[in-house]
Formats: sequence, C-alpha cells, structure tokens
Amino acid sequence: METLDTRADEIAQEIASWELAQQENLLQKLVDLNYQRGLKKLSEQIRKRLAAENKLAQSVDEIFAELAQTREAVAADDYKR
Repeated sequence: METLDTRADEIAQEIASWELAQQENLLQKLVDLNYQRGLKKLSEQIRKRLAAENKLAQSVDEIFAELAQTREAVAADDYKR
C-alpha cells in the first residue's frame, strides 16, 4: 500500500514539472482554501462560545455594544496605570 509520504512526493514531483505560473496559481488556491478553513473554524469557535454564554440569539448590535463597553473599560483601566 502506498504511504502518504510516497503519494506526497509523487504529487510534489508532478507539480514541480508545471510551469511557474501554474505553480503560483496552485499556491494561491491553497492559501485561499486555508484562509477559508481558518475563518470557518473561528466562526465555529465563536458560535460555541456564544452558545455556552447563552448569547447565540443576541443581535449583532447588542454584541457590538458589549464589545464597545469592554473596550472602553479596558482602555480606562490602562489609562489609570
């Protein structure tokens, strides 16, 4: 059975034979996919946290108002120091 490393090496060899523009296009697609995955993971984490805090049904305006209050409290505390 073919190992993952062997398959990865075969794919890398194939990609290395491509023109540079094709390689760059593939790299950009990988960057985009990883970025989208990261955003999805972050979104899931935020949803879990909001659900745990019983705030999942809270409106965007309410969430931003709370964030503004927190930011102001932190800034006021930092200013005192």
